Amino acid sequence: MGAELLPTVVALVSALLSIPVCYGYTLLCESLSQVEMLAVAGAIMTAVVAISAFLTKGKVKNKMYYGFSLFTFTAVIDIIGGLEADGIVHGFMTTYLKHGEPYLLSAWGAVACYWDGTVFLTCYIIMVYLSSNGRSYRTLGLHWSSSILNSMVVLLLGACLSESGPGWCTILNTPYVLFPLAVAVQCLAETPSHQPQTNGKPSWLDKALVVLLIESSLAALLKGLATCGSKLYIPNWYRTVAEPILEEQKPAPFAAIQGLVTLFYFLPGYLAVAWGLMTNPGQRWLQDLAVILAGASFNAGGSTVATVFHGLTKPEHRLPSTVNHSAYWAFWGVNTLLSIVPQIVAVRLMWLPVHVSHQVKNGKQKTNRKGQEKQKKNPRKLKEN
Repeated sequence: MGAELLPTVVALVSALLSIPVCYGYTLLCESLSQVEMLAVAGAIMTAVVAISAFLTKGKVKNKMYYGFSLFTFTAVIDIIGGLEADGIVHGFMTTYLKHGEPYLLSAWGAVACYWDGTVFLTCYIIMVYLSSNGRSYRTLGLHWSSSILNSMVVLLLGACLSESGPGWCTILNTPYVLFPLAVAVQCLAETPSHQPQTNGKPSWLDKALVVLLIESSLAALLKGLATCGSKLYIPNWYRTVAEPILEEQKPAPFAAIQGLVTLFYFLPGYLAVAWGLMTNPGQRWLQDLAVILAGASFNAGGSTVATVFHGLTKPEHRLPSTVNHSAYWAFWGVNTLLSIVPQIVAVRLMWLPVHVSHQVKNGKQKTNRKGQEKQKKNPRKLKEN
């Protein structure tokens, strides 16, 4: 087996072993208190990292590998958690979901588990391979870190406002906040593989994206006002008819929290990216902000759409019927603008840069000519003196 593949294989094998470990942990939890459940889970996570470090000693070039390896392990457990919440499997996480994190026994909680076990698991496997071999994962790391941080903000605030409230086992989510922050800081500190160049003039594509971002900003404002309970006709109609999931309060107001995050964080982000596209579409900060915004909004939109289709969502809070065309298309229009447009903008800024090296050369030639003219004038002045 190649040395560059060994760490990835170790991470995948540990992920598969999480299934029997999860089952054994559940049997053990039947006689444990919440504090003891927390301690045992923490010991298991520590053991996973320690064993991975032992098996891959000297073969890992980026220490972030161990965090991604651990998250690969827990992502498979999250798949089981989602299946358990839906009643598809039984006995793997029953005790933990009932006493440890009961707010996961909801449509939003199940979707968060599925998202971690599918979308994030794919990211973990890719970044496990890249980090173990010392390769860059800057763009993917920024996209993933903002995406999982959005998920955790909504989930943890929802846990605090849920009927059961946060428990001791909620502390197990701490690595899901601290590690993505560390990855984001590392990625932002890393120099991009390609340095952006721009002539300061937006192209026709940039102008079209600015229009879409303005529409996304209006959609974010609408959703935010609807979440805040505005009595204005359009926000009130949107909340009660187009996206009634915003009114769901049991077991926790997850969708409402996501609506507030959209209003106070995504809206300024859309406007900042639109301003950057109109002024100087090749700036490094603009590229980074676009990727971060794309990751967070992708998770937000995907979670919202998946929740309205989920079986645990009450019928009155699900997607509007196609009979009500205006509400049906309003839901899809708003959530498409909020989640898909940032992906298009990020792709444009990262992989369709504006190169103007010829203009830079022309600028240098102009400055050289001015310098030569000044030098010619100076001798004349000296002679006159």
